[in-house]
Amino acid sequence: MLLLALDTSANYVSVALVSEVRTFAFFEEEMERGQAESLMVMIESLLQKAKKTMADVQGIAVTVGPGSFTGVRIGLAAARAFGLALGIPVFGVTCFEVWAYHLGRACKVVLDSKRDDYFVQSFDAEGKAVNKPAIQSVETLKSELPFVAVGTGAASLSEEIGCEAVVKISPIAVAAARIALSRLDDPMPPNPLYMREADVTV
Repeated sequence: MLLLALDTSANYVSVALVSEVRTFAFFEEEMERGQAESLMVMIESLLQKAKKTMADVQGIAVTVGPGSFTGVRIGLAAARAFGLALGIPVFGVTCFEVWAYHLGRACKVVLDSKRDDYFVQSFDAEGKAVNKPAIQSVETLKSELPFVAVGTGAASLSEEIGCEAVVKISPIAVAAARIALSRLDDPMPPNPLYMREADVTV
């Protein structure tokens, strides 16, 4: 199955075209804003690089959060639109899962909440979650030392409490696609994982 994978949940856009046996192409670019406008341009460039069209895509993998409220919505809206237009399945993957993917070490995935706390979930060395996602304060995380942190909040947490932080190497969208492909028999629906209400509502 050829999957188009999308992640706009944080201060970047990550896209990839991946099958069970091959990563055809990927792009990842940091950006604080403008993900909605950049996403479609990057997908078009991705397809050109891989010499594919949307007609070749057989499924969509998308990160469901937690992360930026707007960013999560951008990715989910695009994924659902593609799925509906093409009549193909859409698979959800949490941001915790993609950061722990193939790290090969027990870790805490620590995601930036844009406040004075973090979104956190722990994983074993095989990349399996060992607890449920939670919002944790810096003080609570400090009491749980030592641990290895990975994720969008890992570097800042390391500065605050001195935990070991790992810089992610694998492209996020590639990891999302690989995780989705690994559980086609028991897929996760593309429902948002916000963990907190939006700061601004209309």
